[in-house]
Amino acid sequence: GLASKTSRSIEPDPTDLSKTLLLWLREKGVTIASSCNGEGVCKKCVIQNDWLTCKLMVAEFLRREPSGVVKVSYL
Repeated sequence: GLASKTSRSIEPDPTDLSKTLLLWLREKGVTIASSCNGEGVCKKCVIQNDWLTCKLMVAEFLRREPSGVVKVSYL
């Protein structure tokens, strides 16, 4: 996270590409806030300053962010 200056390296498998980024990150043990459980209402799961992880698929994220770096401010 940006606040704690911590980082982790996680590589997605081909089967992960159709998952939401929120689900995939949680499956990998990365804590992502979301009080609406992925409904897109609370807007707490924001990364890169404006992308909702609950609405963004892993494949689409990788197209938008070729480096694959997820920037979460509060970790």
